[in-house]
Amino acid sequence: MDQLKLSRELIEKIQGTLIEEDERAENPILAGQYLAAITGFMVGNHDLPIGEKNEIMNEIVAFSKYVYEDITRQRQAHMRPKGEAFGIWKPGDP
Repeated sequence: MDQLKLSRELIEKIQGTLIEEDERAENPILAGQYLAAITGFMVGNHDLPIGEKNEIMNEIVAFSKYVYEDITRQRQAHMRPKGEAFGIWKPGDP
């Protein structure tokens, strides 16, 4: 399969379209629910045997989880403080 052309701009356009239909889609979790429902709708309406559709859905779910984990790792890396130590210091601590 060719690489997807995923960009922040594309995601914002798609979310903007969802918001035009349902302003609650401004919430990224609700927008994600719409996208999950759209995925299920599109695969479910495709003319393939049920077994193939199930396999495709499993692949899509696994790919979605991979993207989620990758983005989460990237965000956590940017949120870590600079330096070698991290913690909370309280007066009286050595």
